Amino acid sequence: MKADWSAAVQNLLLGTARGGGDPAELLSDCAALGVAAFGATLPPETSADPLPPAPRETAAFPRPAAKVVLEAIMSLDDEVLLTEWCALAKAGGVVAEHRMLPALLALGTARPGLRAAVVEVLGTRGRWLANTRPGWAWASGAAPLVDEVPLDEVLDLPSAQRVRALRRKRKADPAGVGAFIAAEFAASPRAADRQVLVSALETGLNEQDERLLEAALDDKTAAVHDEALRLLRKLGRTRLAARAAHRLRHGLRLTADGLDVRPDGLWTGPAGPAELRDLMRDGSEKGVGGRIRAAAASVPPSYWTSTLKADDARAAGILRRGPWAAALLRGVADQLAAAQDPRPWAVAAAETLTGMEQLEMLAALPAEVAEQAVVAVSKNWHYDLLDHACSQLPAPWSPETTRALLHRYAALPDPRWRSGRPPNVLLARGDADLLGASWEALTRRWPESSLELEVLGLRIRLRESFAPPIQEAP
Repeated sequence: MKADWSAAVQNLLLGTARGGGDPAELLSDCAALGVAAFGATLPPETSADPLPPAPRETAAFPRPAAKVVLEAIMSLDDEVLLTEWCALAKAGGVVAEHRMLPALLALGTARPGLRAAVVEVLGTRGRWLANTRPGWAWASGAAPLVDEVPLDEVLDLPSAQRVRALRRKRKADPAGVGAFIAAEFAASPRAADRQVLVSALETGLNEQDERLLEAALDDKTAAVHDEALRLLRKLGRTRLAARAAHRLRHGLRLTADGLDVRPDGLWTGPAGPAELRDLMRDGSEKGVGGRIRAAAASVPPSYWTSTLKADDARAAGILRRGPWAAALLRGVADQLAAAQDPRPWAVAAAETLTGMEQLEMLAALPAEVAEQAVVAVSKNWHYDLLDHACSQLPAPWSPETTRALLHRYAALPDPRWRSGRPPNVLLARGDADLLGASWEALTRRWPESSLELEVLGLRIRLRESFAPPIQEAP
């Protein structure tokens, strides 16, 4: 066939006037031989059984307006809006219609962060459809992904995958995987493997892990030691916390100006081996300030309220007055999630933290408290820092938080590259009803017509599409 095709191409280049032959026959040869030479092959025949019929959907579908909004959200590729649509659909007891299921499954496969939201609106038929492809198995209700490896082979995976794989298994079987990690840690000669094993304990971290983490504090590798110390500080009532409380009691004294170092206390001399064992080796906890910060980072805020016989607000006020306020509050910032009332601690700590440290502190707080903390500490922030902090707050925000942050944004000058355009994080995550009622103020402050206003309009339509229908008076 190749020889015939070559001859036909040569005759076509020469032309029938010079090479002879029938023009119609030559064109027919080119058409037939060209398809044979370059056309796609027929798909192989398969003997697979056809899929069984899809089950009937038992759940209700949303109203037509909500279906239209979902299509618009998918075209915008907005994850926050999609998550909000799924939450409202779940609350209303409805599921996505059939023709949207493949796109939702594909989106959840590509973006694991959306899976928890998407799986709630797939319904019976969506779960059936998820069983038809291995990559969609996460939505089928069946257990582990097909690419899961046996537990004893996890450490053979590439380095970027080992911690994730161990944490997935630890979530499913905390006790069994915890025993595996302890045995492997004791036998592993490689520091990289020991660090992976310690890091995996963060999923399902509990008091049963204290023994292994305490042993890891004696590891000669700084990365293993520091990871174990970081997790121990999250556990609460531990031997580490008791040792830190002892150092704070014997190293500090309360004066009229706040907490100060005892003149004859342990922090007037160099750190001993026992204290060095409880300090980060990355260089962040050197000197007297670093040692005080380490001790404060190892005890829950309840230590301060108990020792100072004060509530959270008064205790935070005492810590912020002394000469070592910066060191103490930097340590307390690592323990905010354990505070009974984190807000006064967050405000006090924000005065001593840098911008990135403030963001890390806020990220560790529960969503409701983080909202209140951002409002409280962001009074003197510049635009970019406020924008970064707001992007960490889960959506949708409460009306009170939305109102406060709207005023905060409105009072700030726009960056040159966003002049006249509203902050997209505010319009995408703020309370849609309050923002809709503030439409005139928004467009007056930010007059540029942009995608952000389109997103807000879509959010308002989203809320309206799921709102209960208004009953007309008889």
